[in-house]
Amino acid sequence: MGNDLSLNGGSAVRPEHPRPDFRGRIWLNLNGSWNFQFDDYDQGEKEGWHAGEGEFDRKIMVPFPFQSRLSGIQDESFHNIVWYQRSFSIPEDFSEKRILLHFGAVDYETKVWLNRNLLGSHRGGYTPFSFDITNHVKEKNSLVLRVFDPHGDQPRGKQDANLHPRGCVYMRVTGIWQTVWLEAVGEAYVASVRVTPDIDSSKIKASISLGGNAEGCKVLTTVYFNSVEEAKAEGDVEAGSSQMEIRIPRVKPWSPERPDLYDVEFKVLRGEEVLDQVWSYFGMRKVSVRDGKICLNNEPYYLKMALDQGDYPDGQYTAPKDEDLRRDVEAAKLLGLNGVRKHQLASDPRYLYWCDKLGLLVWGEMADWGMVLKNKEAFWDEWKDVINRDFNHPCIIAWVPFNERSSAYENEEEQKALVEIYRKTKEMDPTRLVVDNSGYVHTETDIVDIHDYTGWKGGYTFTDMWQKYRKEGEDPPSPHRPLMAKGFKYKGQPIVISEWGGWAIRGFKPILNRPLAHYGPILEDEYSFISKYRDVMEAITAEDAVCGFCYTQLYDVEGEVNGFLTYDRKWKVPPEKIAKIHATLP
Repeated sequence: MGNDLSLNGGSAVRPEHPRPDFRGRIWLNLNGSWNFQFDDYDQGEKEGWHAGEGEFDRKIMVPFPFQSRLSGIQDESFHNIVWYQRSFSIPEDFSEKRILLHFGAVDYETKVWLNRNLLGSHRGGYTPFSFDITNHVKEKNSLVLRVFDPHGDQPRGKQDANLHPRGCVYMRVTGIWQTVWLEAVGEAYVASVRVTPDIDSSKIKASISLGGNAEGCKVLTTVYFNSVEEAKAEGDVEAGSSQMEIRIPRVKPWSPERPDLYDVEFKVLRGEEVLDQVWSYFGMRKVSVRDGKICLNNEPYYLKMALDQGDYPDGQYTAPKDEDLRRDVEAAKLLGLNGVRKHQLASDPRYLYWCDKLGLLVWGEMADWGMVLKNKEAFWDEWKDVINRDFNHPCIIAWVPFNERSSAYENEEEQKALVEIYRKTKEMDPTRLVVDNSGYVHTETDIVDIHDYTGWKGGYTFTDMWQKYRKEGEDPPSPHRPLMAKGFKYKGQPIVISEWGGWAIRGFKPILNRPLAHYGPILEDEYSFISKYRDVMEAITAEDAVCGFCYTQLYDVEGEVNGFLTYDRKWKVPPEKIAKIHATLP
């Protein structure tokens, strides 16, 4: 519900609404051809490029980063400063409305000018930002961006700071990589919503933040299931927000097996006048821990996951089409998996939408690689925006701010940083589990996950390792680094083997010009792969202390050839045979 009121006129470049969890207004997609310029000598501001002085000598296809083929540029060399410019007109449908300018994600530091007026700036490569441009727009408008992306001590995930990527790090992403759009809103409008489901009490808590002049306003919230009205409530607005609890009479729990979603409409009213209207959705879903097990909707739930790094050979961080995001979710489902670790990347919201819609659990991770832990304040500023943006997605069951921070083992300052971010994350969202530092060297954490690429000769080696642990009574086995940071003890949290495998199959090579990389053996053919996969899977799932697994990985990425699929998403092994193995597991 909540129709797409796009004025795009059939734009072919990622034309779908970028936020399916926050839709229903009139909007205009600004993707497509923009003017573009490298600024290797940092002279643009001095020379007044933001004021229209000088010429932009290139064209780029937004929202694809300039390093990608689909951008129309495909330059893989270093350009730390880039500029964008495009002109646009305001549609008649926007008249007498407030106008918001939205950016889904721009990597990394962005300044934005409209008609020579500096709107503001934003730092962070993975989070959205917006400006109210009502007082700056004209009949014809010039929008200019300056983006600084040094690939230094900043959260950048798997982007390689070296010229030629290799191994488990990949080509850099600079500039706009998610949709840019305009939106028409009322005098008072819904700025954000947070819907917290409570299946135990058969209700939701709705928190609505408003922008603009909300004096004398109320918010009407209506819940629908399959287009049938289920419940509604009206709340007063105090200090720019409205809070309400709504009872759900016939709860349909959300799960990968039954991904039932509720639609919810928010109307901002002043008397009888509707000032703004937004549609979202939610799932009635609960995540918890009981007796060392992960529970979904109060029942123990075994996680069957694969690593998904959100990269595409033609678009890098940006999927060529929305269908490509959907097909990645469908691929995981075809394998009989119920989840993914979205690794070192804060996902495109449309990917999370398809996970919600089709039923796939997600560990929501931050792209923390590249930054040093002493910069935790800047990291938190970006990470909290990720949590706020993605809170309403029922598919996300765990937050993972950090990955493989082994240097924290004896470093007390780094340990304090891990604990601080864990606690802040938990305080901000107590409804989900939090993994402090994926892989090893854990501090305070809800899940103790383990990365294990020891290249087992067979499932028996995993079994022998865990039998030894039970006899000796020490921490669960973590072969690459200590499981717990010095001074911290394992307290019986659920255990997940969250990275393992990484095997290649002979004959499969990178489709890009990258050195071949894999973490385990090169297996002779698909039959050897399936046999080994079955053998190790049976060993992992036979260990009662383990609550789930995550195989590396769903598809190849650049030089890595350890996926179930190639980088261009062609199957290496029949997915139904892997699904059959998973069907016999817990």
